[in-house]
Amino acid sequence: MEENNSTTPIEMRLSDVPGMPSPELELSYVTAIPMNGSTFTENQEVRIGLSIPENAFCDLKRAYLKYKLNNTGAGSAFLDPIVGGVSVIDNFRVIGGTGALLEEVIHYNTFYAVMNSYKNKDVVSSVHNIMEGASKNPAVALKTNANNTNAECAGMVSITNGQSRVITHRPQSAFFNADRYIPLGFTQGLTYLSLTLCQNATAFIIPNENAANASTYSISEVELHLPILKPGPEFASMFRSAMSSGVPIQIHSVGVQNTQQAMPNGATGEQTLTFSTRKRSVKSLVNVLRPSANITVDERNSVSGFVNADTSEYNFSIGGMRVPAQRIKAKANINGIDMGELLANTQLALGHYSSDLRGICSIHTTADMSSGGNEEYLNHSEHDGKCGKAVFALDLESYNAAFSGKNLAGQGLPLVWHAQVGGTEGSQANGALQCDLYVVHDIVFILDGVTGVLTANS
Repeated sequence: MEENNSTTPIEMRLSDVPGMPSPELELSYVTAIPMNGSTFTENQEVRIGLSIPENAFCDLKRAYLKYKLNNTGAGSAFLDPIVGGVSVIDNFRVIGGTGALLEEVIHYNTFYAVMNSYKNKDVVSSVHNIMEGASKNPAVALKTNANNTNAECAGMVSITNGQSRVITHRPQSAFFNADRYIPLGFTQGLTYLSLTLCQNATAFIIPNENAANASTYSISEVELHLPILKPGPEFASMFRSAMSSGVPIQIHSVGVQNTQQAMPNGATGEQTLTFSTRKRSVKSLVNVLRPSANITVDERNSVSGFVNADTSEYNFSIGGMRVPAQRIKAKANINGIDMGELLANTQLALGHYSSDLRGICSIHTTADMSSGGNEEYLNHSEHDGKCGKAVFALDLESYNAAFSGKNLAGQGLPLVWHAQVGGTEGSQANGALQCDLYVVHDIVFILDGVTGVLTANS
């Protein structure tokens, strides 16, 4: 059917019921603030109610979060080069008005680091530098098992003790990036955003000469800016009539589930890690390795300090079947270096294969910001403690529809990562590794027309 001015725009097609007229929407803005305090520190929850007018829709794609990040430690501190001040958001949850969990992203800061790593360096060093405090030299290979020096922190944003920086962040969230407007003004109860803050040592990176000054932080002046679209009373009445007829309102999006495993200290050779997931429409898998000890050490890159453990080949077992049958191979050292296949599979998994505009933050300038640079995508210097930007991903998209990919909801369908890792460059160099597997999956938010209850189906 050809669209014209008399049809409902795609953002407002909240069900399969045709024939509703195109409404006139009045745009306004609501600034939501926390319901449980004004200043927050490590491990605390920030709870922000999405309070919007009755009979209104919310354009969450255009929403953004603001907060002031305060350095309350005794010395200067640097922000993560890839995500800046978003490093403080450890867990990201959206809770429906009746208490239903609509979305949860554990280790949200690291997932955001993955997404920002696979953007062009110019985007991260400009847009994300201004908004979130990412580095002007974002691809720097900060050390992961030794103290950093000032030279390695060149280009990074610092906050001196007693000072602050305002962070502006657009959430990397299924709920905030759904394909349609969210009719929050028609739901039961108050939907709210729940942010769990990270530990002090995760938030900042402290250079070697200031290592005696343990990092502490707080955030304040938290605001969630929400664009509100309110239709006229005629459309609102028609929409409520459609709801009361029992037709469920369906809103589609793509979310991630985090599940974790550990690779033991000294691991070498074949590694088999089993992860737990019960998602019904898995689109892709993204596995990130970080040294476990780094997450709570001030001097190390806690959030975006990825390592590759000298992984030479990998694949996954899905429901007992190896995918792909022939392993994805990689080689980091200078003799026969092989990085392209690893990057190609990551681009497929992230949906970037059709875009030549997507890059990766993997080439950084020298420490003094002079000419020249180093390739740090698949880093072969992990024995020196340097991190890279490589992740181990797999695309599982089978077709482009509302539900696609692999169904892992059955009890007998384990998800297993098989990898051949090295010893000198791997866990023997970095200690035990934490493996964060992000399962990218389809999700449908369903508003029950009779009760007004909003739930998530994934």
